[in-house]
Amino acid sequence: MALNAKTLIERYGQNISIKKSSDSDLILTKAFVQPLRCDWQSELYGDYVDENKVEQFLYIGLAEHQINICPTTTVIIVENQNYVVKKAENVFFSGQAIYERAVLEKA
Repeated sequence: MALNAKTLIERYGQNISIKKSSDSDLILTKAFVQPLRCDWQSELYGDYVDENKVEQFLYIGLAEHQINICPTTTVIIVENQNYVVKKAENVFFSGQAIYERAVLEKA
């Protein structure tokens, strides 16, 4: 299962950079980053962003980068847009972390 998730992310994910702190090295990797919205919300009708709320994004990336360890200092960079991590966690299957998911907001 972990191999399949890793293969999908590495093959089809977006090119991203991860900066865990101001003095850490930049990590170049792949992940999926997309707007986070409920099933009933549709981008076609523009009702997926509440006017008073900040738009949030779903991050799905490789478990090996462990952004959940220091989420308050981690910045995810996608196509020259910086995102801050609001919360992050590993997703486990049979006791093994198969991928990491997080909620992001534009910096």
